[in-house]
Amino acid sequence: MKNTTRNILLGVGAAVAIGAAYMVTSDKAMEKAESMINRKRAKYFVKDKLHGNEKAMKVVENLSDEEVINLLNVVDKVSNLRGNVTNYTHQLKDATMEFTDLLSDKKDTLVDKVKK
Repeated sequence: MKNTTRNILLGVGAAVAIGAAYMVTSDKAMEKAESMINRKRAKYFVKDKLHGNEKAMKVVENLSDEEVINLLNVVDKVSNLRGNVTNYTHQLKDATMEFTDLLSDKKDTLVDKVKK
């Protein structure tokens, strides 16, 4: 390879490397990338949970970056609550069974007292 071709390739490679380093360290570039990732997450949520509803997808596309972040925060909180509710429903079922047994025992006791 000729020296001029090699020098041109080295220059282009260095420019690309500097540009990539700038993009990684630039706050605006980081914000834009984060915004794009959040919007993709919101669209995935619409596709997954709302079965790709076109109206909901258009709404997500028209939301501001801050609104998308708020939407994702709400979705995360609801997901956490759903997990907690599942734990509480099991406890509620157990408490209901105990209460029903207690009432049944009391009823049987009252019936026995009334018969005597």
